[in-house]
Amino acid sequence: MKNIFRNRLVLARYLGIILIVITLLVPVYAATTSKLCIIYVQEDEFYNYDFLSKTLPVSGSNVDWPMAMLFYNNANVQKVKSMYFGNTPGTIMYARLDDGQGWLWASDTGTKCLTWWSTYLNQYVYLHMRVYAPLVTGYMNNAGYGKYVLGTTHYDNYPTESWSGYSEYAEHDFASYAQLHGYTVFVDWSDWHNYEPLRYERTHIWLNDGYTTAVYVP
Repeated sequence: MKNIFRNRLVLARYLGIILIVITLLVPVYAATTSKLCIIYVQEDEFYNYDFLSKTLPVSGSNVDWPMAMLFYNNANVQKVKSMYFGNTPGTIMYARLDDGQGWLWASDTGTKCLTWWSTYLNQYVYLHMRVYAPLVTGYMNNAGYGKYVLGTTHYDNYPTESWSGYSEYAEHDFASYAQLHGYTVFVDWSDWHNYEPLRYERTHIWLNDGYTTAVYVP
């Protein structure tokens, strides 16, 4: 009986290593959009997509996902991640923003649930959000939003991550999760001009209604 248990444990570890290797071998492609623009909020400004790399000038051919979440009032990156699934290792993406003191890059790997049931796709997925703000403060700040951070959302294919996408579905899942945990949520609160119809670009699956969901953080 002990040998059977030991063999099963070895097999599980072996399969886990295979899964990690397969995931690492999946290439990360920059995607393209014609909707890239700057969002202005009082003295602050930021782009409405995040980027695959810190390349200047920024380009609609180097984007990853549309900005889909705003956490405001008293938010910071670590507080928002603790509302969900904590810090998650993974691929770093970049946001370009200006908190009233000049343009800078923010970076994040995100917060990610490894076993999420999508009622939209009727299957398990990874639910993934990257959260952006200046590294020094961990938040942006103005009189309208208070201390706030920005988020991009998407699904990753489970278990091999052979595709990523459906930002709109992931946005609503993150909104529902926050509501279930007692946060005040305003779904589709503001138009950030990044509407993307359902379309396929390599392993990148676009879908976004262009409206950002806002979450009040006490």
